Amino acid sequence: MKIKPQAWALLAATALALAGLTATVPGAQAATRATATPATSPLHGTRIALGPTSNLYANAFAEAPNGAVFFSRGAVVYVVEGNRAPVTALHPGRTVLALAATKSDLFVETGLLVTEYSRANGRQVRHWTLTSPVKSITSAGLYVVGDTVWAWTDWATDGSGFQYAEISRIHTTTAAVRVVDKSAFPGDMAADAAGLYFETVHGVSDDLAHANPTTPAVQYRKGPVDAPLALASGRVDLLVFGASAEAVYSYNANTLALVSSKRARGADDGIAGTSVGLLVLAQPCNAFPCSSATVGRLNVATGGTTGALRTPGAYQLLNGPAQAVIEASGVSGTHAHLFLVRISS
Repeated sequence: MKIKPQAWALLAATALALAGLTATVPGAQAATRATATPATSPLHGTRIALGPTSNLYANAFAEAPNGAVFFSRGAVVYVVEGNRAPVTALHPGRTVLALAATKSDLFVETGLLVTEYSRANGRQVRHWTLTSPVKSITSAGLYVVGDTVWAWTDWATDGSGFQYAEISRIHTTTAAVRVVDKSAFPGDMAADAAGLYFETVHGVSDDLAHANPTTPAVQYRKGPVDAPLALASGRVDLLVFGASAEAVYSYNANTLALVSSKRARGADDGIAGTSVGLLVLAQPCNAFPCSSATVGRLNVATGGTTGALRTPGAYQLLNGPAQAVIEASGVSGTHAHLFLVRISS
């Protein structure tokens, strides 16, 4: 039975919690809106070694607007500039749960603390403390657009099972932290200048939601949940895992009205809005990582994929102007060697 990436991360978190360790889901930054018409030309990739990790599920990733990719290994943050080898960027002093980056700053979440650092000199700019019904956070994510930072935290373990995430909104010009939602689905969200799009349980209804970046307003529309989500060409796209088949649902980003729904391939596991189109990660294997994984352009009008690039062991798409995917090889337990694959058309 195929398990989608979020489920793999949750399984890892619960297993490691038993051992008294902390596991994370990679953090993400704001989504990049995809081009209107997916091209059919093949995609190309440039592979960059990130080095070994002792905890495959505990590395946070984020891409800055200039294409620099930040990633964490324990309490150290590294950066990949262009296609060069990674170098140390920051020592936050505590295990990193999530990352997000702007042109000038790096945002780092450690536990319930979100800290802004200057990319120029590594100095701390300011910090914020999140609230949570449970203090021992096991997974988290950050999205930054302009002066708005969206943060989600979750505390699922093998003992607790699935837990809903709490979402908070931070304005970098103030010290305030506002709780937006307490029943969100971890990781199934994306942000742009219009706000944060996420999936949640609102009352007794499963909903697609849109939180405004400057007001308390949250817009809701009944829809699928626990589905990978991406922003593309004025749409909110969801990759929906059904009982008998998968499908891609597209909603208007302004009204949240359903625009279309098309059946997708059963191997499709994740999506990301990028500058070369809406990308889809396919994992047609039962094993993890998948040796025959690919990344291609997903056409929401047909549900089909074009221009697929082989990305063996790929398990995490990154959002950003310089689209990329993370691959794992030589996996043994939670140990693996990681690679960044920069994707171009």
